[in-house]
Order: sequence, then structure tokens, then C-alpha cells
Amino acid sequence: MTTETLAPERAATRDAVPFGGYAAVVGAAALAACNGLTNWVLSQQTYETTADMLEMIAANRTVMLVADALGLLAAILLVPGIWAVTQQLRQRTPVLAGIGGWLAASGYVAFMVLVVEGQVAMAVVDSGGDPSTYVDALDNHTSIVQLMVYVVFGIGGLLGPLVLGVAMLRQRDVYPAWAGAALVASPLVRMGGLALGVHVLPAVASLLMAAAFAVVLLRRAAPAPAADAGSPGA
Repeated sequence: MTTETLAPERAATRDAVPFGGYAAVVGAAALAACNGLTNWVLSQQTYETTADMLEMIAANRTVMLVADALGLLAAILLVPGIWAVTQQLRQRTPVLAGIGGWLAASGYVAFMVLVVEGQVAMAVVDSGGDPSTYVDALDNHTSIVQLMVYVVFGIGGLLGPLVLGVAMLRQRDVYPAWAGAALVASPLVRMGGLALGVHVLPAVASLLMAAAFAVVLLRRAAPAPAADAGSPGA
């Protein structure tokens, strides 16, 4: 008599990111606070060159230190949080959600370049020496790798939430349309603020993202019907 050995079932991955939904909401809120503090500093003086940035940091050292700390917290929480949101949205729109999650998570990994840049600039200011070498290095000798990091941050951080928002809009039977619209609008509001010099808008954009992520956290999507299981998601 032979005994059949059955392979163990694969573990469910529904909760593969513990507390990921909370991380997404808190991370986006931390980013909004970071944007808000930076907005306050930028409203005090003009920032156009690297030399201006050093003067701005010297005049507002404590505020900028707290803003960088909040930026670090935002990046730490947003990357797993975005994957948790993506995991929920992929149940109905796997392709769109997967692309959006990959872009957004990669963008906020690259976002760390701004935190590191701010802390290096702060160290230059605190050294009390001549910052001209730092200014020349940053303005005239940036490497292709560093430029690529900025590109990944720009493209991922802006396009990722937009694509995730479209994925939410495709699931209006589960998530309210305003939440998907808020996520789509968040990068547009952020870009508008940067392009027009309206410094408050990046903080508003982060709050829109936090609100949309909160809706995903509170309303878990049901799995797609069995009849649609074989059809490709979009």
C-alpha cells in the first residue's frame, strides 16, 4: 500500500506586510508634516541656488533638522505601506496596481537622497568653514548616478500614486470615487506647487495621499469573482 505525500499549501499573502496599511497612512502624514515645515522655511526667504540653501539651513537649523527627521520617517513607513496598499488593489486591478506600487515604492526609496543631502548640507554649515567647495561640487560635478536617483524619485514619486489612483477608480464598487480621485490628484497638486512656487501645495498633496491610503486601510477589497479570474487585470 503506497502513501501519497501532499505538498503543503502555500501560505496566504494577504497580510504579508504587517501593519502596512497603518504605515502608509502615518508615512504620508509624516511626509505632509515634512512638507509643511519646509514650506514654512521657504516662505521666510528665497531659495534658488545651493548657496541660498546653505543660508536657509543656517537660519532655520532646528526646523530643517526636524523636517529631515520626518522625511526619514516618511520614507521608512511609505515603502512598505505602499506595498500593502498595492497588495489590496491588486485583487481587482493587478496590472495597474502592480505598476503603480513599483513606481511609488521605488520613488520613495530614492526620496532618501533629499534627506541625506539635507544632512550633508547641515554638516557643511555646522563646520564653519568655506562652503564654496561643496557648492561647486553639488552644482557643477553631480554624477550620472546621482542624477538617476533624482529621476527615479521624480518619476516614481509622481507617477506611482497617479497609477495607484487610477487602479482605485477602477474599483468604484469597493472604494469611493473621491478617494481614487484624491490619489490621482496628489502628484498633480505636488507638481503644480513646485512649478508655480506655491510651497503649501506639496503638503496638501501628501494629505490627499494619506486620505486615499486611509480609505484602502478601512475598506479591504473582496477578491475578484471566480468568473473573472482568468481574465487579465488592467
